Amino acid sequence: MDAKLFDESIDCGTAETLSKRGFAEQLGISATRVSQMIADGLPTEPNGRISLERGRQWYAQNVDPNRKRLLGSSGDQMPYKSQRAEAEAKIAKLKADRLEGTLIDRQAALLAIEAQARTERDAWIGWVNRVAPEIARETDSELAAVVGILGRLVREQLVSIANLSKVVTDE
Repeated sequence: MDAKLFDESIDCGTAETLSKRGFAEQLGISATRVSQMIADGLPTEPNGRISLERGRQWYAQNVDPNRKRLLGSSGDQMPYKSQRAEAEAKIAKLKADRLEGTLIDRQAALLAIEAQARTERDAWIGWVNRVAPEIARETDSELAAVVGILGRLVREQLVSIANLSKVVTDE
């Protein structure tokens, strides 16, 4: 009489099947929710394990899209805990970069750039009034005409420079 200690006909599960907990971790849901889905018709193996492929297909066909977590392009799902951990890591890196001084506030940078641009614009417009009398004197020209011509040329140049910076930021 050949007695066997364990029944070899029982499949203990392969890499293609998962326990309720393992399937829940794959989907990023609770094991309790997997039990509810089994009651709703999620197919299981005779040993109670869940086929990963058939389980995912059932999940995609039967679970409301509003209840699903983000699915990757390959159909693999990133569990909620992994998403949260990834987001927290990004936030921690941003905080560390800010403390190191390698990250600056976007709004503060834009305000500083705009202030510098206004200062340079005002300097060029003021330059017209400073140099126009000298040019008028050296060329025996009328001061008002020199101021008008220089003012127009400087403003055209400033508009041209402003348009160049718009082209660079649009790329």
